Amino acid sequence: MTRKIIAGMLCGLVLAMSGCFKEKTKNNEEQSLPEIQQPNKVLDYLALSAHFLINQQQPDGFFKYEYDFITGNYTHWDNVIHQTRAGYALIQYYIFLVRNNIDSQLAAIVLSSATKALQGYSSASVAHNSMPGKLISFYYNKSGISTPDTRKISAKHRVQRLEAEVAATALALITEISYWSYTSDTSFAEDREQWRTALIYHAQQALKMPAQKNPFMPYIWQAFAIYAQFDPSDKEINELLPQIDAYFTTLPRYMKDVEDYTWDMIAANQRFQSTQQLSFVSFAARQTTRLLEDMYTQHDTTINSCGLSLGLVEASLVLTGQSGDYARIEQTALGRSQLEYYSSLKYTILPNQAWIALGPGRTLHSQDFKRFAGASVFGMHMPRTNIGLIEMCLLTGMRFSNEDIKELKQKTGKE
Repeated sequence: MTRKIIAGMLCGLVLAMSGCFKEKTKNNEEQSLPEIQQPNKVLDYLALSAHFLINQQQPDGFFKYEYDFITGNYTHWDNVIHQTRAGYALIQYYIFLVRNNIDSQLAAIVLSSATKALQGYSSASVAHNSMPGKLISFYYNKSGISTPDTRKISAKHRVQRLEAEVAATALALITEISYWSYTSDTSFAEDREQWRTALIYHAQQALKMPAQKNPFMPYIWQAFAIYAQFDPSDKEINELLPQIDAYFTTLPRYMKDVEDYTWDMIAANQRFQSTQQLSFVSFAARQTTRLLEDMYTQHDTTINSCGLSLGLVEASLVLTGQSGDYARIEQTALGRSQLEYYSSLKYTILPNQAWIALGPGRTLHSQDFKRFAGASVFGMHMPRTNIGLIEMCLLTGMRFSNEDIKELKQKTGKE
């Protein structure tokens, strides 16, 4: 894996930039997913994970969330951020397939699923009292009226709920922009404007408070970075972006866990590729050093660490081409990212798998595993899967598939 090859994937994995092409894909008929064999390459693992995620999609466009192999049941948990991140991951995978001319049948099915997800997000978008625009919410019915249960929750939980809705809406906005960029379909243009309006309002409010008190801001940061490419003339977003850049890069940035780090790095990478400003290089180096020296000092073979791998590879892309300490940190980040990703592959459930290891001398046998091929398990001591983890492994795998793509092109004679 070379840094240049990884960097070459930037255009397709985030947004169709000016050098990328648009493709109008027609997929009005339901199509069935082909059988997936035992994976041998990263591309195989990507297809396997995408198949599983698509198979979890429900008629309303949302996805079955979490399954516990110990109890043999889906849990009662759900997460609106992960629900919209599913659409985001799928549209990025669709772009990845199209750009690399891989499996047009699968690409059409992935696009159909992403479209269905956008339809679900549109249906779940509601206006909040005294707030402009619309946010994607589980807690309001489709007429925008609060349900009785929502009136009983505490003020703290209301804030947490709102933060989740803002983050979810930012991911939905990225999904819609990416979808439009590759299909020219304007079906969700009105939703895009409502989401944009809401996110501008919440970004303006958030900038008045310390960065650590706004967990949703990295998602807005990324969404606005992509929107600025989609519509360079948008005055409001162009005015907000430098403020948000400074909000993160000139202040100590609190990290409570790897999620904070990973989505910061994704947004910082997006901004760096657009601006080439060295402030993002310094930010990535500072946060990566803190992460590896203070929080995740050792590789843990007992857990699935796709999320950590994704954050580190994004940081390495910001640091690519730098010298001195930055070059050292970049090499460390990329090497650790590869270690974490390839180690995590063993926690992907394979076709016809009937058991998983729970530790030395302990195994869990279940016929359920055969129905969950492509799902990602949390780790040796956590025999659960949810769509959030699968999304992270799907997004990470696209960063590490370059050698497979190169080999595929050599076999087919395509440049």
